[in-house]
Amino acid sequence: MKIAISTQGQDLKAQVDPRFGRCTGFIIYDTETGDVEYVQNTGAASGSGAGIQAATMLIDREVKAVLTGNVGPNAHTTLTAAEIDIYTGMTGSVEDCVNRLKQGTLESANTPTVSAHHGVSAPAAAPTEKPSSNLRIAVAAEDDRGLESLVSAHFGRAPYYAVVEASGAEITSCRMVDNPFFADHGSPGQVPSFVNDQGADVIIAGGMGGRAVGFFEQFSIEPVTGAVGTVGECVIKYLKGELKGTVSCKHTSC
Repeated sequence: MKIAISTQGQDLKAQVDPRFGRCTGFIIYDTETGDVEYVQNTGAASGSGAGIQAATMLIDREVKAVLTGNVGPNAHTTLTAAEIDIYTGMTGSVEDCVNRLKQGTLESANTPTVSAHHGVSAPAAAPTEKPSSNLRIAVAAEDDRGLESLVSAHFGRAPYYAVVEASGAEITSCRMVDNPFFADHGSPGQVPSFVNDQGADVIIAGGMGGRAVGFFEQFSIEPVTGAVGTVGECVIKYLKGELKGTVSCKHTSC
């Protein structure tokens, strides 16, 4: 089993870095072979999303457990959705922490231990707050025409997202946002995290992969698929209860 430890150095004698998303790097240790690999955390200096970038890097390396000092909500959600065990409160050397895991004395963390953007001196501005009585619905869109935009058949490959405010059964506003990961499709969890940053309660698309559905459920965002037509039409159908539930998309890029 591969485990990743946030570290301030490049070997087992190095001290554990208390930060996850903004640590210097990770020691990846194979408990079966004893192999040790150091991986630099290239997203540490990112203005936002450092935790998700670090988490997706470890997912790509097939890590099954993470040992660190603290972990934020977005990174915790991304790791948990990938079924990676998280152990926080780690101090001392990397070697000591690895031994504690082997001895079975560690307990996994069920919740984040710090707030989002922890360790950033100037956090990015949060999305505009919505009135508590409103519902915010994000819709994957093929073009930039507001409520007249066509709903995209593929969630992750949509060039735009319509962010629709609704009160009761009525649409009160709609704004369009570009999908920042459209060109390269992003890493697993990045697009769901972006939609979460918009304050969405619901995400509607034509199709969506099972992994994306899992990320949204972790974010407590309701995923809805099978949408066809314009953004406005599909939102009204959802508000009337005529559009609901998900069916996993067969395309891996959804």
